[in-house]
Amino acid sequence: ECDLSTSQVFSNETDDQISATSAQILLMIVKWIRNLPTFSSLPFRDQLILLEESWSELFLLWAIQCSTSLDNGGPLFTTALNRYQLENENGKSIYRLLNDILYRFKQLKLDPIEFACLKAIVLFRFDIRSLRESKMVENLQDQAQITLAQFTQIHNSTQPTRFGRLLLTLPLLRSIPSLLIEKTYFARTMGNTSMSKLLADMFKS
Repeated sequence: ECDLSTSQVFSNETDDQISATSAQILLMIVKWIRNLPTFSSLPFRDQLILLEESWSELFLLWAIQCSTSLDNGGPLFTTALNRYQLENENGKSIYRLLNDILYRFKQLKLDPIEFACLKAIVLFRFDIRSLRESKMVENLQDQAQITLAQFTQIHNSTQPTRFGRLLLTLPLLRSIPSLLIEKTYFARTMGNTSMSKLLADMFKS
């Protein structure tokens, strides 16, 4: 779930506040992953690979979960992305895409369990060649999808297409380059440190 305080985190639109919020979200992602019993059963190398491959999509899911109750997603989206839009040639198209994604999630009104299932589906990417236990990862993703399908069937029986619509949000998240997320939200705090090293250090600490 989103543990951020909406009143504290989103009332201030300064770059420093956005950077602090972004770092807090990244910490929540690492903490959540560490607490997944199924994840800890994987080889450590696979754990790092999955984290590196999924962090940006997980970041977006967390940010969206914390922002969907706010107009335009709050400053975490509006302020940072307005700046990116001004500084980059393709900024306008990315800005529109992120706004479309945020709108899609607002329309769907996800339950925390649905968010958790989507996060697990994003995390357990079995199509990465360098994984040692790709079959185990595939099984874990299958479990997350089954859980999501069962939950939507029970709790949203009047929306028979909901499960499919939830899954269709994932390609949208993946279409946002991780480098964009890195530059927009972490450039001020990372310095010369690579995101891979930052994630590895956070995960090992």
